[in-house]
Amino acid sequence: MAQTLWTQAATAVLAALNAAGKPATFFRARFEAVSQTQAPAGNLFPTKIDCRYTEAARDSVSIDASMVVRCYVAATDQVDLAADPLVLWAWKQIRSDPTLGALVTDTYIDNIEIGYVDKASTDQVCVDLTIRVEVEVGRDDPSVNMTYRM
Repeated sequence: MAQTLWTQAATAVLAALNAAGKPATFFRARFEAVSQTQAPAGNLFPTKIDCRYTEAARDSVSIDASMVVRCYVAATDQVDLAADPLVLWAWKQIRSDPTLGALVTDTYIDNIEIGYVDKASTDQVCVDLTIRVEVEVGRDDPSVNMTYRM
């Protein structure tokens, strides 16, 4: 079954995050809370798809897809240092092949936010990395990759 290019891109990003040497397990669109004993861990979920139409490209549409990778670590002090290995891993993995194997035009970290998951019941910190993916898809079929058309 065909998948949209942004879904394919999320699959590729998740595979990169779960590559050998990973500092944590990264899940996809998991809605069950990550327990303190499971930390460090990560969770990737798509958040927004922006479509840009132009008159010049009547057969395609530019897609700017956003996904968030939420990294969880157990920490009460120097939380930035506790989360840094996951942020560094994610950044390096995503930028090691920003085209995701010639699937998209570019993949990059757009924003990073740090905060507590729930300070009242746990000492878990989360770091949200907003990842943006740029790709050109078929105007009538978003599973058709128009980025590298000949």
